[in-house]
Amino acid sequence: MKNLPFWQNRPTISIFLLCLVVYLITLQPSLAWGDGIRLQREAITGESFILAELTDVQFAHDPFPFAKLGVAAWDHPLWTMLGYGLVHALPFVHNLWLVNSLSAVFGALAIACFFQLLRPHLSPLSCGLASLALAFSHTFWWHSTTPEVYTLFLALLLGSFCCLQADFENPQWRTLAGFGLLSGLGMSNHLLAAIALPPVAIWALWQAPRQWWHRPRTDWLWLILAGLLGFLPFVVQLLRMLRTFPLAEVLGPALGENFFRGSLALSLAKLLASLRMYAIFLIYQFAPWGVGLGVWGWWKARQTQPQLWALTSLLYAVYAAFGWVYQVSDQFAFFLASHVFWAMGLAMGIEAVWQKRPTRATMLTLLALTLILPLSYPAMPHLLRATGGSDESFGIPAIGANPAGNSLRDGLNYYLNPIKTADTNPYSFGTTTLQALPANALVLAEWYTDTDEYFALRYFQAVEGLRPDVQVEGYPRLDPFNFPSDRVSEQIRLAVAERPVYLASLNPSYYGTPSLTEAGFRFVPENGLWRVVAGSE
Repeated sequence: MKNLPFWQNRPTISIFLLCLVVYLITLQPSLAWGDGIRLQREAITGESFILAELTDVQFAHDPFPFAKLGVAAWDHPLWTMLGYGLVHALPFVHNLWLVNSLSAVFGALAIACFFQLLRPHLSPLSCGLASLALAFSHTFWWHSTTPEVYTLFLALLLGSFCCLQADFENPQWRTLAGFGLLSGLGMSNHLLAAIALPPVAIWALWQAPRQWWHRPRTDWLWLILAGLLGFLPFVVQLLRMLRTFPLAEVLGPALGENFFRGSLALSLAKLLASLRMYAIFLIYQFAPWGVGLGVWGWWKARQTQPQLWALTSLLYAVYAAFGWVYQVSDQFAFFLASHVFWAMGLAMGIEAVWQKRPTRATMLTLLALTLILPLSYPAMPHLLRATGGSDESFGIPAIGANPAGNSLRDGLNYYLNPIKTADTNPYSFGTTTLQALPANALVLAEWYTDTDEYFALRYFQAVEGLRPDVQVEGYPRLDPFNFPSDRVSEQIRLAVAERPVYLASLNPSYYGTPSLTEAGFRFVPENGLWRVVAGSE
């Protein structure tokens, strides 16, 4: 079945508008937590946070925008440029809400591309239900309502596949160039897009080798030129960074060298733990019935939809394997791409059920099963607490200092419930804490372990100019995996006599708190942080 273009396809447009409305209604209204704050700051300022904090580095003269926008694995040039442009184009709209809305728009666009990609192969019911299951699965919905780069990544990835599919139906230089352009833009946003290219090339040559080898050379030229054009934002920023830093210092972070080194040394026990976490997250996305239907869909589609099966199985294998071995604190985010391709297996499973029993009762049952889990997400944190779950048991770090051991954030609700409507807790924490600190205070919040506190406090200083007298030290230049805690504890000993000193947490690996305790220092909860007090005070 030939597919209509996106803008002429009413079901595709309807899916897009439905998702967009729901995402905007459930959107984080202002400041987020964790890495989201960093992305908000970078989009508003147009600068990478680490480069902006390097006050002792003499950057090469560059009067143009994005002079301090890097290309490290945690930098996302295209997303930052889009956010910066949007914020400055609409100065009358709250900047934090605008940045967050990018996730909603690109999340809805990714779902529309997902539907568009499936439609030539499957019935409208299967495409629609699978699209809804993906759109309102936990991790996809969560990334569509918080400031994250992965909905843009998926919109570009799935959009490029739509171009490739259109090229299979009717080979033209335009569709091939569209694939190249969107692929290049995807890599300018996140290099994770690059790992899709080998399986896509294998699939294309496997499905229609003659079609590819006998194409005009001009088609290949358009593909290469469009790909380079899309990748240009990354290349330009790479060249700008090389004016200040040596090649080794730029390429290592760009490729996520430290994280990959840890992944390559992955033990069997850690791999099994990663697979267990993946299985739990997969069930939390699609429920047991969705996982079961996905398995059945993969099995049946080998005969019924061989072309779709071949592409989705290759891409699922690549992205699932990457998510399993890439050991970072937000590992669940790297499961997201594989969830998209699992949802395609789910669509094929729904199609098999529908073909076997195309009745009204079947349709209503499938619809109910699709919606029951998303509707239960708000109740999940309460249910887990009632059964003994807590932030600590899920590895969610506590925020701030509280003598009762309670966090200033409901971590279970923030991370397990994608509905963020009216959640202003991060904004309140940042402003209240910073304004309450005494004059000339020193706050130590190592950026990797105390991510939430560091980014929240630094956001209000760097973007809103709040409390410039307070020094918030996050040690962005020090390796968090080989952190010199003895140096920091000595810094604390010397500073306490001269100014108020606060810690974001009592992590011994970063602040040397055991040695400070032995030396007679005490840690008192004050203003949402831990104040370091000499024993005599």
